[in-house]
Amino acid sequence: MKRIIFGLALTLGVMANAQENYGEIVGKIIESEEEPIIGARVWVNTGTAILGSVSDHNGRFRISTVPPGTYEVNISFLGDTMRLQNNYVSPNGYCKVPDVIFDPKMLTTVIFIYNNPNEIKLDPGNEHMITLTPLDLKHNVNIQNPADLISNMTSDIQKSEDGELYFRGARKGEMVYLIDGVKTRDISKVPGVAIGGVSVYTGGIPAKYGDTTGGVVVMETKSYFDLYRAWKATQL
Repeated sequence: MKRIIFGLALTLGVMANAQENYGEIVGKIIESEEEPIIGARVWVNTGTAILGSVSDHNGRFRISTVPPGTYEVNISFLGDTMRLQNNYVSPNGYCKVPDVIFDPKMLTTVIFIYNNPNEIKLDPGNEHMITLTPLDLKHNVNIQNPADLISNMTSDIQKSEDGELYFRGARKGEMVYLIDGVKTRDISKVPGVAIGGVSVYTGGIPAKYGDTTGGVVVMETKSYFDLYRAWKATQL
C-alpha cells in the first residue's frame, strides 16, 4: 500500500512540475477600420484537447495552459474562418500573435496567414530567457549535440573539457536541466530529431526552479501531435 501511495504521489508531483511549463497565446482582432471585433472565437488543437477563448470588448484574446509547441490558431467570426500558422509557444512564456485584421468583405472561406518567425517578441517576466524554436533548430548545425547546441545559445554558458555545461561565474554541477518539465542531470542522450524547443534562463531565474545560480535549461521534446501539426501545416 505504501508503494502505491508513493507511486501516486511521485506521478502527481511529476505532472504538477510539467504543468508549470505551460504557456499562453495572446493577440488582438480588429476590423479593417481598426475597430476591435468582439465575440470572435479563437482556438487551438493541441492533439489531446481544444483550447479556446473569445475576443473581449477590446478585441483581445488569451488562450492559457497551452503546452509548448507550434500551433495553428483558428479564428472564427460571422461564419468566416482564418487560420494563423507557425505560432510557437515557449515553456513558461507566451506567443504574441500579430494584430489580426478580420474583414469579412475580403475573406473567402478560409485564409492562411504565416506569421513571421523572426518577429521580436518581449515576454514580460522572461526577459532573461533565450529560446530556440523548431524553425531555429531545423537548420542548426549543433542539433545532434545538445551540449554544443546549448553552449552556443549564449556566451553566459560555457562547456568544460569533460563536456559538462556551467554558467559563467558558477561552479560545474549547478546547472538545472528540465526535459518536458522533469528535472534531470544529463541531456546528452536526447536525440537531435526529438528536440522540439530549448529555452535557457541566463538571469532572473524563477523561484520555482529552486535555489540555483548556475542557470536553467528547459528542453521540450517532440510528440506525435507536434509531428502531426507540422504535417498538417504543409497540406494547403
